[in-house]
Amino acid sequence: MRDFRVLLWLRWRQFRDGAVYWMRVLGYDPKSSGFFEKLYPLYLLVIGSFWVFAMWGWGHDNAVSIGDNLASESLVSLLNVMPPAVLILQVFVMIVALRSTPLKLSFADMSYVAGSPIARSVPVLLGFLRQVIFRLVLIAGFFSLFAIVLTRALDPNADLTSSLRAMLACIPLVVLTWALGWLLGILRLVYPAISRWNYLWILPLLILLAAHYFPAPFMWPGQALVLLIYGIAPWWVLPFLTILAVALVAAFVWLGNRINMIRAVDESILHARVAALGLLAFRQPDLLLRIRLQSAAAGRKPFLSLPKVYGFQTLVTRAALSYLRHPFMLIFSLAWGAAMAQAAVWIIANQLPVQLWIGWLLVVGIAPPVGLLHVFRIDVEERFLRQFLLVDGLQLLMADVILPLIATIAGAMIVWLLQGFPPNITSIGALFIPILSLLVALCGAVALTNKRVLQTRILATGITFGLIMVAGVNFSPIIAFVIAVLAIMTLGGMVSQNA
Repeated sequence: MRDFRVLLWLRWRQFRDGAVYWMRVLGYDPKSSGFFEKLYPLYLLVIGSFWVFAMWGWGHDNAVSIGDNLASESLVSLLNVMPPAVLILQVFVMIVALRSTPLKLSFADMSYVAGSPIARSVPVLLGFLRQVIFRLVLIAGFFSLFAIVLTRALDPNADLTSSLRAMLACIPLVVLTWALGWLLGILRLVYPAISRWNYLWILPLLILLAAHYFPAPFMWPGQALVLLIYGIAPWWVLPFLTILAVALVAAFVWLGNRINMIRAVDESILHARVAALGLLAFRQPDLLLRIRLQSAAAGRKPFLSLPKVYGFQTLVTRAALSYLRHPFMLIFSLAWGAAMAQAAVWIIANQLPVQLWIGWLLVVGIAPPVGLLHVFRIDVEERFLRQFLLVDGLQLLMADVILPLIATIAGAMIVWLLQGFPPNITSIGALFIPILSLLVALCGAVALTNKRVLQTRILATGITFGLIMVAGVNFSPIIAFVIAVLAIMTLGGMVSQNA
């Protein structure tokens, strides 16, 4: 208990420092001694509480509306999907735990905790509590609203009792799920040989295969959740889930006394680097991607080699080699193009309000394809090496983005062609998709040549895409196409001069 109190005090200090950091982002000055400045944390707490209750009230009203209008066939489908969904979540937690231990240490923990003589089970237990409480709040909040949908579909006069039952049922289920994941993850630190089995994480997928043929032993957690929501579960179900969850927690805490902290530090390096970024992790996703790529490539032999080519082909093959070594960036670009095209089709086909178009533009500006400008960013930021690349910025951009740009266009084009529009509309989309994809790359490239990367990218995207949309809706696609070409020429000239 002494070790527990000491580490709990350290965690409180870390939480307080983290809270001060994020409040400073929101305008709080901890060095100010003014009366109103001291009240600012209380003001933020009141505003945050009001927002949470307002969002819950909005979600409750929508859940009531959905439940009152839910057809019986849809209700049956939802009830049939819930047990497999719970099982898939549990399998996912096990896969994540087998790929990397859930005990994550920050740089401060590596300095103060890893080398200290405290009982190893203490950081394990506190790490589990910190992780499971956050997930419990999210999952319990979701199922409290989902329970309203399920009960209102059967009884229009149902009250909030089902929400309370759902939140109560989520507590042992969430603890049980993540305790199982932590038990598997702690084994990596107790028996280091397990971490050398690179494909051990595939084994939990066999549970899904077994559940297909023998559903009863694997589907019962989800079935128990349904019965508890409706209040028709046997009296022993909730105590049984609680006892099982507590037993799993006791098991991994007991194993926690035997963990190897050196292994925990090795597996926490990536987490510590990401945690040290703070707000930059959200403002610069490319930096986060670069850290993850460096971590994934550490200790691995290079895949493929650069062919013997000369001139401009060297730049193209070098960028292509980088993307082939990290093919998930191409896959993500393909998926991003498909998702954004589907969202645009959905907005146009249903004639949704302009607010959704603004949201679509914000997504394009804030979250472009992660790997689209990965190589170009490296070339621009390495100023010493950039002086030896005797090409202008636009040529360098074209060489660096050709593969992910093709993937983005392909994803959007596939979705567009599958819609089955008339030939005249299909041809308009086939003309604009490559143009708009190139504009996304140019807006990002212009932003990379500016100190305010995020603000510049949002502004460039909003102006170019906004003008194209206004011209296309109010005038004609030809005028929109002309504006798009002019935007490409303008942005291309800026990239050519500044990159």
